[in-house]
Amino acid sequence: MNKFNKKFLNKKLEIKLIIAIIISLIISISLFFILQINGESLLDRHLYKTSFFQNQKNKAMSDFKTYVSNNNLSINDSEKMDEWVRKNKYIDIYIFKNNNMLYDSTNRKEPLESEENEPLILSGYSYNINFSDLRAQVYIMCYFEYKYYYILICINIAISLLCFIVITSLLIKKKISYIRTLENEIKILEGGDLNYEITIEDNDELSLLAQSINEMRKSFIERLRNEDEAKSANSELITAMSHDLRTPLTALVGYLDIIEYKKYKTEDNLKRYIHNSREKAYQIKSLSDKLFEYFILFNKQDELQFEEFNGNELLEQLFEDQFFMLNNQGFIFKIHSYESQFFIEVNLISMRRVFDNIFSNISKYADKSKAVEVRYYVENKELFISIENTINKNLKAISSTGIGLKTCKKIVESHGGEMIINKSDNTFNITIILNVKGNNL
Repeated sequence: MNKFNKKFLNKKLEIKLIIAIIISLIISISLFFILQINGESLLDRHLYKTSFFQNQKNKAMSDFKTYVSNNNLSINDSEKMDEWVRKNKYIDIYIFKNNNMLYDSTNRKEPLESEENEPLILSGYSYNINFSDLRAQVYIMCYFEYKYYYILICINIAISLLCFIVITSLLIKKKISYIRTLENEIKILEGGDLNYEITIEDNDELSLLAQSINEMRKSFIERLRNEDEAKSANSELITAMSHDLRTPLTALVGYLDIIEYKKYKTEDNLKRYIHNSREKAYQIKSLSDKLFEYFILFNKQDELQFEEFNGNELLEQLFEDQFFMLNNQGFIFKIHSYESQFFIEVNLISMRRVFDNIFSNISKYADKSKAVEVRYYVENKELFISIENTINKNLKAISSTGIGLKTCKKIVESHGGEMIINKSDNTFNITIILNVKGNNL
């Protein structure tokens, strides 16, 4: 039934066009018959109530008589008489002598006879005409009214055809106007105004086309916005990284200058400068590694290989590893787990990197006196993982590029999920949303 409805909707414009043509055709044919009946009635009244036929017959007979006389025709010159009849349309001529037919312009092979098989005597207008060899009685039959009936039919056909075209145009005028509207609106999009929304009317193929163009327009806008955001984020990241690299790099150069030019006073000072130089070098290496990791992930996020895991077991394992290390540092955790079984598809190495980064930030910036709350649950076939900690107010101002969280966000997005970061004066919350495998709940 759904397939039938879909096919019907897909052909809705075609059906409308067929209906418009049928309606126009019915009206046009009806108009033709009305015009024809009334036209024939008026024509009959005009022709038969006047001396039109008599005048035409007299003229035809006079012309034939003159033709016979001028060409000195005999009764046997049938070819020349046939030629005259062909030139003068709507006329038949019969020539008799003593009730015997001598000439028939219709070229009948058999003589005209009545129903009793007796020679037929024609009624109508007859004239005696002198041929070169004898005097004969000529009957002339005229059909001049046919010419006017043919003209009437042609005029009525032309009027009906014009009516068909006009009615069809009126019935499809709205669709033609809509097509022109779509054409103008597409030109607006071509001009660069992607925020202009295509008009959607009715529910047929044209409206589906307009809707598809709108969806394509929105997708293109979204893509451009994402590209702009990515460029802006990368630019900010490079600026921040340049600042963060310059600080330890400047300190490292200073320590190395002190060592090279032997500006230290004691061996203890020398060891301290060497130790500080190593720390700055490792700090620079850590920043460069994170930057490299971010750009590798940004360019190759489609190459991740996903595996299916039991979601309960996987999260328990990931949290257990992190809790063990942070418990030794004095952190307290409250976990709210989800009891029902569910399955997810993830790249284990990448997902482990996400949690390593999140809990590493907790170890640096969280208040140990407040419990870190971890909860996860499934709702509407989506897994929600929430990690919330209280911010340590006693820490000195720490500048950070946030490249770790940016990397985590990219990893989660590569899994078809979403990572939401909320920060207030006292708390820091990260919510990760991943898709749960179907038919598992």
